[in-house]
Amino acid sequence: MIPARLIEALAEEIRDATKDYVLKAEGQADKKLSVYCQHIPDEKFMSDTYYPLVIVSVQNVEDDEQGISTATIGLTIGVYGEDEQAWMDLLSIMERIRQRVCMQRIIDRKYALVLPNKWETVEAQPYPYWYGYATLKYRIGHVSL
Repeated sequence: MIPARLIEALAEEIRDATKDYVLKAEGQADKKLSVYCQHIPDEKFMSDTYYPLVIVSVQNVEDDEQGISTATIGLTIGVYGEDEQAWMDLLSIMERIRQRVCMQRIIDRKYALVLPNKWETVEAQPYPYWYGYATLKYRIGHVSL
């Protein structure tokens, strides 16, 4: 099963975990975190500043010989900030999401988190944009033969 429902359920967990965050947005008033499944929809390119954002996307699905299927999910977290402390906004959002993922190890009553997971940033950030990334793996339904 390609896990479209998994990324929707994870996106909903992220929205809930970050619902109280309001951060700087380029060229507009502060706004809540936008959470997108798989990509930013084309219509958003014209009407949204994107940031702050999280993109939840399927990176790959693996089926092993024991009948275990897993999906690797990538999170791209981005914030905007001209302040030299804006990187702290990025880390704060990442930590809030990380804690939710670790506490809710089963989402939508069927997708189980497989540890370890990975959270990272890059040293050379494209100022004034700040990015972080997560790689998560979940057990998903498999094909019964």
